[in-house]
Amino acid sequence: MKRFVLIGLLLLLSCGLRAQYVVGPNADGTMYSVPYSIDTDIRSIRQNAFPDFSNPYGDYIQYGPMLMFPLLKAFGVPTRNNWGRMASAAAFCAVLSGGASWGLKESLNRIRPNLVDDRSCPSGHCVLAFATAHALHKEYGWYSPWISIAGDTLALSTAVQRVATGWHWMSDTVAGAVLSIGCVELGYFLNDLIWRDKGRCKKFNPDTHVHYAPETHDYYTIEWLYGRRFMLGQRDNIDGSVTPWRGGHVALQAELPWTRGALGSTMPGAEGTIPMNSGIKVRLGAGSLTHKDARSYNVYNAMVGGYWSLAFTEWFEAEAYPLLGAAWNGQGVGLDADLGLSANFITGGAFKLKLFAEFEAFKIQQNSPFLASFVLGYSAGFYF
Repeated sequence: MKRFVLIGLLLLLSCGLRAQYVVGPNADGTMYSVPYSIDTDIRSIRQNAFPDFSNPYGDYIQYGPMLMFPLLKAFGVPTRNNWGRMASAAAFCAVLSGGASWGLKESLNRIRPNLVDDRSCPSGHCVLAFATAHALHKEYGWYSPWISIAGDTLALSTAVQRVATGWHWMSDTVAGAVLSIGCVELGYFLNDLIWRDKGRCKKFNPDTHVHYAPETHDYYTIEWLYGRRFMLGQRDNIDGSVTPWRGGHVALQAELPWTRGALGSTMPGAEGTIPMNSGIKVRLGAGSLTHKDARSYNVYNAMVGGYWSLAFTEWFEAEAYPLLGAAWNGQGVGLDADLGLSANFITGGAFKLKLFAEFEAFKIQQNSPFLASFVLGYSAGFYF
């Protein structure tokens, strides 16, 4: 349930603003536009880099978590429930998530980015992928966190494909994830009320679920980031389209642990220590830069740096990190420096969510001035 609540907060990042982003022509020849938002900033990255990308792999991998159920069962991997109880839970989850998804699509009537129809929100592919991935975690996550990681990886890959092919806005995929995870939690709750202790696997032990313990273990992390860039600079230059106005940010990031320690006093009478970890952070990213006159282009970066995290509870930690690297596009290559803070939420199943704020300064050409910006966003990933 923590994952459901925390992902829901991410929808706040998708609120629209005043200016209008032109999506494309309507059937009658008029231009369809929407308010600028993080959705349009992320879509700009796709439009600038590969506007015709249409690989349909998401049409297939959305079924991946579902197919893992019978495969794992056939190989004798113990589940939370027996076949009857599992089928009952699946029925609850399917009815709840399918009904809620259909109802929202019918009521919201959101136009897709490719203008095919008005059934964009929520993403049906993501509803299916995240619902079955979360059910997979409920059934098998206690046995091995790698099963949860595999299911969530397939679901996240589905979400990326739906945005990359232009079938959905980013917030459609987030809405699909929130909706499906909430429906699975509700479905299992109702199922447990009906079955009580009947049909429970004898080997099931809820205490064997992976517990985040940074005070005793080193963790590797792999994350996928989305963000909105707020450009800084003189107002006249921004209004005159001399410098960019806003932008989007996506990145793949890895954290490699280096040292483990603690912050605080161990003297008698002290309240204890806070686990403190540090390591190396590596990032490969892409971003859009949009001017007030609607000109838009991408900038790419590769960065490396360090991170320091304080684990205040078993589900929350704070992190600080500096990064240094290079930024480039067709205009040239320049320096890129970043300083960030994040709030990290451990939601179970080796799954971690982050809300981050960064100050980034970069230049694309050696002799050009630095462009400064704030980046606000979130990441979803796994620790192991």
